[in-house]
Amino acid sequence: MNKILKYTFICTLFIGLASCSDEFLDEPIPTGSVTSEIVYTTEAGVDAAMTGMFNVLRDFRAGHDTWGSKAYYFGADVMGTDLTVPDFNWYIFEHRWNVTENANGRRNNWAWELYYSVANIARTHIKGLSESNLPENIKQGYVAELQAVEAYCYFNLVRYYSGSYLLGADKPGIPLYDAPLSTGIAPASRGTVQDTYDKIISQLEAAIPNITEGKLKYRFNKPVAEGVLARVYLEVGNWAKAAEYAAKAKVAYPLMGADDYKAGFNSYDNREWMWGLPFNADQQQGYARYYSFIDHSSPGYNVIYLSKDFEALFTSNTDVRKELIESTGRTEDTHLFRTSKFKDLTDRSGDLVFMRASEMYLIEAEAKAEMNDLVGAKNVLLELLKVRDPNATLSTASTKDELVEEILIERRKELYGELGVSWFDLKRRNRGISRTGDAYRFEVEFPAGSPRWTFKIPQAEIDKNPNISEADQN
Repeated sequence: MNKILKYTFICTLFIGLASCSDEFLDEPIPTGSVTSEIVYTTEAGVDAAMTGMFNVLRDFRAGHDTWGSKAYYFGADVMGTDLTVPDFNWYIFEHRWNVTENANGRRNNWAWELYYSVANIARTHIKGLSESNLPENIKQGYVAELQAVEAYCYFNLVRYYSGSYLLGADKPGIPLYDAPLSTGIAPASRGTVQDTYDKIISQLEAAIPNITEGKLKYRFNKPVAEGVLARVYLEVGNWAKAAEYAAKAKVAYPLMGADDYKAGFNSYDNREWMWGLPFNADQQQGYARYYSFIDHSSPGYNVIYLSKDFEALFTSNTDVRKELIESTGRTEDTHLFRTSKFKDLTDRSGDLVFMRASEMYLIEAEAKAEMNDLVGAKNVLLELLKVRDPNATLSTASTKDELVEEILIERRKELYGELGVSWFDLKRRNRGISRTGDAYRFEVEFPAGSPRWTFKIPQAEIDKNPNISEADQN
């Protein structure tokens, strides 16, 4: 049995179904005595199992720099151009790009195990629901949500362990599964990038019409699934579909005002947050937590800074986002700026943001620009920028390429620290990285298409999966 099979099976039994000891606010708490027969008998049982699955996404941990899905994005953030780790501490290996060349590295193994585990938990629940006596309309809503979660997991995996879609859809993808691993399904081969995205898109397209509305914000509702699909279509360059789904996803989520923007990005009750994972005070993770790294006012490592090159992009003094960039008072070029965008609560119970409406505006704007709808793209972009800066004006870009570049910069300015956009955007657009100069203690320079953009398949998977060999390694 390969490592995925063993680990995922354990997660399915003890975490995904029943054993999570944490709770999301006042939501159903899975208990260790629940059996699969009981889980799928009532909606309360299924909700408890779903809570367990999302707890895995939030908390799955291998080290202080690998703690749940937020650390996946954070790792990409520090590999990019905007967040820096100038001192030797956690995340230094991500910042120096050491992590992409080590098939035995903790990050490689952790991300692989995290997302394959959650994907398998989703398939296990789908199987259990299909065999249950719950009413068909109830089962349909849960199954749709689980399909969307599995697609989300595959999307995160393919962005790490495969090259970008635009680099070649016929290049190696990732292993895909159609049944729970506990059924004895054979280990899968890598397939192609096209195979992977075909499955992701088909799962999301099938799920969206059937997802039950009214889910709490830590669950996948219809707009969240639409938002994930908008991300996917942006990744593969299907601009029309990216714009369509981004526009749909953002409808129910008004953009936050300046006061909320300055509040610290710590509450998933924020009206603009589409999806977030909450914490209670007794669930705080000590130093192994997001705010420990980026919030310099909170007890923790406090090792994340902003590069002076990134700070220079904020040119308007009336932009609320510029207010959140603070001088450290230090004189070293590598330690000049930090951010107060993310501020933990005093009891260290700050929530984690995973999707906001502003991202959907930016996806829609980029996609419209790529379709040469420059007027439409500029208007969508201005809707967002006017809320961030009362003095924002309509873009004066005269060409598609100029406007796309402007939007990509706004993605960095709006979403830094949240989704790894600086690194992921370079990769999806097949661009190189040139992080050089006195703003960075650790310089990184790799051309587009370099193997260093792709994480190694974990060696344990190659050793134990008969359908993946050393020849399949990135």
